[in-house]
Amino acid sequence: MRHRSDFWLPGLAAAALALTAAGASVKAQMKSVVEPSANVLFAVGGEVDPANGPDAARAAPARWKAAADAAARLKSAAAGLTAPDQSRPGEEWAKDARQMHDLAEAAEAAATSLDGARLADAANALGDNCTACHSKYKPQTAS
Repeated sequence: MRHRSDFWLPGLAAAALALTAAGASVKAQMKSVVEPSANVLFAVGGEVDPANGPDAARAAPARWKAAADAAARLKSAAAGLTAPDQSRPGEEWAKDARQMHDLAEAAEAAATSLDGARLADAANALGDNCTACHSKYKPQTAS
């Protein structure tokens, strides 16, 4: 059985490149590419994490592929965040974007090799990277 994300997620890689080329805002890229891709990676990372029980290793091949595809989209998006029209002043932005790229690359390698522990670790580290970057650059609103 195919997961519903298998039908719409592959097109997001092309969308990430098109948005960057079109000069889309960081916010637009985050909403349309980064957020849905990260959500897939976080979900699959949890599904395949061996710490979550013995069934984690039994993830369907489509879920592993979805994670690898999501990681590839995140790598592309991270590269786009370092473009001159997307970058922010200072070295922190570029450092965070490079870290996002490197963590997405690690997640892609883990998903491709069906390594649940490595994928879970990479997804968790990517979540930490997102949180750290958002704390610096994303305007916070009162709840």
